[in-house]
Amino acid sequence: MISIPLSKKEFFKIILPPVVAIILFVVTVFGYLLPNFKTTLIDQQKYMLRQLVNTAWNMIEVVGKEETLGHITREQGQEIVAEHLRGMRYGDDNLDYFWINDTRPYMIMHPYRPDLEGKDVGEFLDPMEKALFQEVKEIGLNDGEGFIVYEWQWKDDPTRTEPKLSFVKIYSPWGWIVGTGVYLNDVNDKIAKFSQKVVVFCGGIIFLVSLLTSFIIIQSLKCLRRRQKAEAELNKNKDHLEFLVASRTAELSQEISERKKLEEELKRITITDELTGLYNRRGFMNLAEKQLQMATRHNNVLFLLYMDLDNMKYINDHFGHEMGDSALIETGRILKDVFRESDIISRLGGDEFAALILGLSEEEKGQAVMNRFQEQLERSNSQGERPYELLISIGLTRYDSDIHCSIDDLLSEADSRMYEQKNKAKGV
Repeated sequence: MISIPLSKKEFFKIILPPVVAIILFVVTVFGYLLPNFKTTLIDQQKYMLRQLVNTAWNMIEVVGKEETLGHITREQGQEIVAEHLRGMRYGDDNLDYFWINDTRPYMIMHPYRPDLEGKDVGEFLDPMEKALFQEVKEIGLNDGEGFIVYEWQWKDDPTRTEPKLSFVKIYSPWGWIVGTGVYLNDVNDKIAKFSQKVVVFCGGIIFLVSLLTSFIIIQSLKCLRRRQKAEAELNKNKDHLEFLVASRTAELSQEISERKKLEEELKRITITDELTGLYNRRGFMNLAEKQLQMATRHNNVLFLLYMDLDNMKYINDHFGHEMGDSALIETGRILKDVFRESDIISRLGGDEFAALILGLSEEEKGQAVMNRFQEQLERSNSQGERPYELLISIGLTRYDSDIHCSIDDLLSEADSRMYEQKNKAKGV
């Protein structure tokens, strides 16, 4: 058993760094990342609600134009819109809905509260005594559109109420206000699940750091013991001391070698995308800049492909983020199959990918690589047993050593060409 006492200086030198690291890690996660995650999730829900209501509003506008042209009466148009929106559903359980009230305010249509239809709801109060439809009316008349938070019946269950965030927008020619919302407990559930995962992850990190700290203390104490023993034997046996020094030198060499391996592994992790195994943006930018410098010196030609997974949001919204991750992983696999090991392939972030092709000198060859990628993508779609297709837009650009430009310039040009292709495919 090791019984060498530690001085205060040695104690703080060994214990303080990992303790400070743990504290900073916990503060960062729970003081910044988790609050940021909640804000981001709420913003995503608001964006979704705005898009859904705009879709419904656009449909009302189309029918309103038909009325203006005299093709239908207002009563016919309003009946068409109300019945169409009554049947529209969305969400994970297909129970989320739209409602319509007017500026009196009277309830025009509510799929789960038909008892309110045709009635004055200006004095209708939620369980928190909030005159929500009066507030909806004021939002429509004063701002045209906006968000409101209130308590409401849980979907089709009249016995349960939950906090709800809704977005409303007025169609002025009819004096109609259309709205839809999400229940905030769904958002809170996602935050709670994420927080649980973070707590487990943090616990694992702290446990590993504790083990590492214990290992460091033991190793430090062993070093102290060896040093004291060497000092005690210094005047007794010079040859023995030289032997100990040589032995320690060999140990240090091995430690240095192992440290270099660890540093190389850490460097690899910092430039690699964890999900796909491709280079991340940092790794791509570093390697690509070096290749551009070499191409300039040797008058080489390079090609850059900029790719965007078109239907990523659709996959995430309809099949979940795990399926979205699978789509990104499969895209990375296709890229690895098509391109060579000498090419620099990267997931730049989100659903954006890039590949810098080396050793090509002709535009046709660059186009051939892009065609080969599309063929591999179509083959994967035809063979894959998944509920969606991988649809990828590509922009191709060429780097010529005679025209000096940065990798950012190439990415910007390839991105523009990719959007030209995307718009062309949409018929824009």
